[in-house]
Amino acid sequence: MLASLKDRAISCEALAKHCLKQEQTHRALNAFIRLNPVLLEEAKALDDRLRAGEFLPLHGIPVAVKDNIETAGIETTGGAVALAGYVPRADASVVARLKAAGALVVGKTNLDELAGAGSTLSSLGGRTLNPFDPRRTPAGSSGGSAVAVAIGACVLALGTETVNSIRNPAHVCGVAGLRPTRGLVGLSGVIPVSPTMDVVGPMGAGVEELATMLGVMIGHDVGRFAAERWPKVAGLRVGILRGLFGAGAEHHAINAALETSLHHLHSAGAVLVEVADPVFDSGRLYQDLALHAYEFQSAFNGWLLSLEDAAPIADFCAYVADGRWPASTMKSLLDTAMATPDPAASDGYRAKRHAIADMAAMMNDLARNRRLDAFAYPAQQRPALPIGEPSRPERNGVLASALGWPALNVPVAAIEADGLSLPVGLDLMAPPLNEPTLFALGYAIETAMRR
Repeated sequence: MLASLKDRAISCEALAKHCLKQEQTHRALNAFIRLNPVLLEEAKALDDRLRAGEFLPLHGIPVAVKDNIETAGIETTGGAVALAGYVPRADASVVARLKAAGALVVGKTNLDELAGAGSTLSSLGGRTLNPFDPRRTPAGSSGGSAVAVAIGACVLALGTETVNSIRNPAHVCGVAGLRPTRGLVGLSGVIPVSPTMDVVGPMGAGVEELATMLGVMIGHDVGRFAAERWPKVAGLRVGILRGLFGAGAEHHAINAALETSLHHLHSAGAVLVEVADPVFDSGRLYQDLALHAYEFQSAFNGWLLSLEDAAPIADFCAYVADGRWPASTMKSLLDTAMATPDPAASDGYRAKRHAIADMAAMMNDLARNRRLDAFAYPAQQRPALPIGEPSRPERNGVLASALGWPALNVPVAAIEADGLSLPVGLDLMAPPLNEPTLFALGYAIETAMRR
């Protein structure tokens, strides 16, 4: 798309209009909470700059922004009625970098309220529906961003992830999504859940687009993740975490699809290493490692304090007391958060910190002793789930989230379920700052699938 814009095969304005048309066509899916009212004017200005000989790294690329990421002049609410009316004075640092690189903000996407659950339901934005079957969820909390990419209402999107929130929506919506190494992308201007687990990451149709976007997002060395800097796939050693694959009859179809993607890696020269010990269990991992609820209250209050007189509510307790949040998805999270004003004083929080440290030591040893460059496993053990069906025990995202390691979800296949064709994805995870390895592996799968 960048090449088409640079060669003027399509104008920035025409591309922006196409995205708006796609949003309108698929509006019933409810991907966006609000659109950028000056999108077309901004696109025309970028066309003028292009005619003057200027071309930026993301020149004219329409980007959807999750509504817990601040955008100057465009309301930012985290999907919460309680935060309605808050219009930031400045962009989040990551949005500022994207705009400086020529990206166009299409609008703000729906999410699980305050990024606090996994089905994309909020009091302000309502429920977002899966583009392949509206009876199913797009997962969450970055479901609006994933749907926006899937329907062509943007080229790229920003999501945030605490536990599963970029990769699971990517998995069920047939798009690519990256959880970057913790700390690689700045979080200034992002409504927080957990300082330990939060990241901002890119979502898009393919791996190369994510790599380009990530280079802009980090704010220096824009070409750091360019394809010519990726390692060669031949010889990379990929550990297959068998304990995260489902073992029931309902998992056979997705397991078969993932085996095909692993075969593509093998054909590209990667060395596949079976990792059966330790046996991971997604439900147990979540129970042991997910500490975000303990940090939520203090992190949210810190964000409100940073807003000073612009804060839309007094504090976290005022938000909970407001009571308009979706109880079906948020009550457990908010109960724990309300009971933990100071996470450092909580025995449960300290136990999870110790469990994370132990897991990090074990995974580092595993990678070193078996000379593994990356790991592979299902992002989720089933495709998109019907609305209202609990899903956490079969989501595998917490391992990378707790460790702070980068993880990439790559769409690999579509499987049949209830007479429909539903997408599924493979998660690739690597030790910190090894995003180029993930891009190389993900691109090898994409390339094989195009043949």
